[in-house]
Amino acid sequence: MNPLSHALSRNGNNFDLVRLLAAVAVVYGHSYLLQAPDGTTDWVQNALGFDGFGAFGVYAFFLLSGMLVTASFDRQRSGARFVALRIARLWPAVAVGSVVTVFIIGPLFTTLPLREYFDSGMTWANLDNFSTIVLKTRWTLPGVFEHNRLPVDICAPLWTLPLEVRCYLIVLVTGMLGLLSSSRGVMLAAALGSAAFLLRVHLPHLQLGVRDFSDTAYGYSFWPEPFFMLGMLLYGWRERIDINGLTALAFAMVFLVFRDTAGAQPLFYLAFVYGVLWVGTTPLLRRFVPRHDYSYGIYLYGFMVQQCVANLAPQLSHVTSLLVAVPLILVCAALSWHFVERPVLTWCRARLVPQHRPLATGIAARDQAMR
Repeated sequence: MNPLSHALSRNGNNFDLVRLLAAVAVVYGHSYLLQAPDGTTDWVQNALGFDGFGAFGVYAFFLLSGMLVTASFDRQRSGARFVALRIARLWPAVAVGSVVTVFIIGPLFTTLPLREYFDSGMTWANLDNFSTIVLKTRWTLPGVFEHNRLPVDICAPLWTLPLEVRCYLIVLVTGMLGLLSSSRGVMLAAALGSAAFLLRVHLPHLQLGVRDFSDTAYGYSFWPEPFFMLGMLLYGWRERIDINGLTALAFAMVFLVFRDTAGAQPLFYLAFVYGVLWVGTTPLLRRFVPRHDYSYGIYLYGFMVQQCVANLAPQLSHVTSLLVAVPLILVCAALSWHFVERPVLTWCRARLVPQHRPLATGIAARDQAMR
């Protein structure tokens, strides 16, 4: 038996590796979109017919986030500490990224005179981090990337942050109601979160309406939020979920057998979720777990750097553009982690998080989750 609960203990999992692979998948998927067509397309999407690297990277982020953020509240048992840690995880990197966008990317790439650039209200609106993280406001700068293949957008992955915040709110509310301390309670919490996903609230009149399920984000065939709710369920039933390579292989084989049937897509997602759990728990990959968590920085700066490369050399193939962009992305991610994310998290935990009492299951899950 290799229950999921064992993998949720500190230093007993490969979740940082999964996050890194997810961030790299998002960057790789974007390379096909940002560069001029070179005759190649996302081979995973071609093979499956519904989703590609970028989508699966986002789904993996939300799945892990559902497990680990739920574990974080269950461990903290404090709404104030939970909120403080979530803010410390999301906001500082976005705040610094917005400053980089306005004062470095903008002046270097705008087609406007600098006086006109800095006089524009559009420029300074990017420093409104609340709108970015909560209200789904994109980073856009006057005269910047207007002629790129994907014009104007500075950091497209930001669209997932408000979705993540809404999922955090589900955890906070259901946690304060005491639902996250038992498997049945977590089931109810995930059901409430799913109901919130199925219904859309139309402000300011608070009118409830059924979500338009024909409108998937950025052409994805599915939505990230259900993966977060599934992650919550996985945490609630962690003692009963056994993870092993043979089962992962069996799920993959079942999908391959039925890949040309109407059930191919749900079977693939089942194999995908179990595969993510296997990669995140198997000791075989423990040696490849990175010492530092650069995934959030890669996620934030990847698209930005790729847009810069596409602006300067739009005719590069997607592979060549990646070879140019990846070193710069890694430098940005490393600087973000070592000088922004980790110091803020360390400071916040030292002041807000008391010595953790052992849970009834002996689990102490990591308090790091993205996206």
